[in-house]
Amino acid sequence: MRAILIRPMARTVEEVDIDMTTEAIQHAVGGTMQIAHEYGNGDTLYVNEDGIGMGADAMAGKPGMSEFAALFELGLHQPFFGPGVIVGRWEGSSHTAARTPLRSVRAAVSFLHPKVSTAEPGPSGPN
Repeated sequence: MRAILIRPMARTVEEVDIDMTTEAIQHAVGGTMQIAHEYGNGDTLYVNEDGIGMGADAMAGKPGMSEFAALFELGLHQPFFGPGVIVGRWEGSSHTAARTPLRSVRAAVSFLHPKVSTAEPGPSGPN
C-alpha cells in the first residue's frame, strides 16, 4: 500500500509501496518505530525510536550508522534523525494507505546535514 518515505541522507521524499505491518514500518525507519506526528486526515508519521542516539553515533563517525547522520523536519515540534515514513490510519491489524499528498510533504520538508566526525575517538579530558 501507498506510504511516503522520507530519507534525509538521500534528500528524498518518495511514494513507496510497503506492507502496512509493524515489521514493514520498522524496516522502513531502521528500527523500533515511534509515532512522531498524527495528521488530521488519520495519517501517522513514524520515525526510529532511538533516532537521536543513532544520530549521535552517526555524527561521531560510528560505522554502519550513515543513514542516521542527517535529519529532516516538517515544521513540527522537532527535527528527526534518520528516515521517516507516513502511513494511513490504523485499522485493526494494519495501517491503510497514506492519504497525505506527496507534494505537500515535499513542500514542507527540510533536510539538515550536520558535520560528521571522521576522527578516531580518543580519550576525553585535558591533555
